[in-house]
Amino acid sequence: MTFSSGGTLTTWNGAPVYVSLANGASLGGATTGQGDATITGTYGLMAETFTPSASFTLGSFSAMLSVNAPDTYQINLYDLGPAGTVSVSSSAATYTPGTSLFSVNTIALSTTGGEVQGTFVLPTLDQVTLNANEEYALEIWTPAADGAAGITWFRGSAADPGGQMFSDASQATARATLAANGQAGGAPRTGALALYAAPVPEPSSLALIGGGIALVGMVRRFKK
Repeated sequence: MTFSSGGTLTTWNGAPVYVSLANGASLGGATTGQGDATITGTYGLMAETFTPSASFTLGSFSAMLSVNAPDTYQINLYDLGPAGTVSVSSSAATYTPGTSLFSVNTIALSTTGGEVQGTFVLPTLDQVTLNANEEYALEIWTPAADGAAGITWFRGSAADPGGQMFSDASQATARATLAANGQAGGAPRTGALALYAAPVPEPSSLALIGGGIALVGMVRRFKK
């Protein structure tokens, strides 16, 4: 997983497949820097749940954030089940994650010097297929040594029909909404998140793959 930052704070870079806050004025309204709850475990975490309306292979994602403490963070993705499993608007909503869909979930981050549009590009083995009408949770885990403000994830109050923002003081317990954790005055609160599809291989690349498969077949026949 690699990280880069750049672009405006009002419009998402490129062409996202899914956005929690739309391009334009609403993205510019994500002005509240949200940190973790007071960390009591090895990590604290912030999360945004989302529900794609169409299936696609996730290649990268962007978030409006500020890295305030250089350290090695964790990024995890969880499948929560069919749409509606976790409420997208209730302040009492909770979820308990299963196994992360990312096999490479650690990333060393340097300070960004304030709010940026940060983009995380996934390695090929972690470019997982996200299914339509399935709920997921993307989580940023902050080491306890960096405190609740190690990373701030900017949020707004515009409702996202696919999810809302959650947090937890320990990675070992159920996630609760910001409102339930006393971090916001109501629900929903939505972390600024954009998801991008993995690039489709170019025809020349597909031809090389096909040629390699054919060559393997010829070698096997020759050995026989």
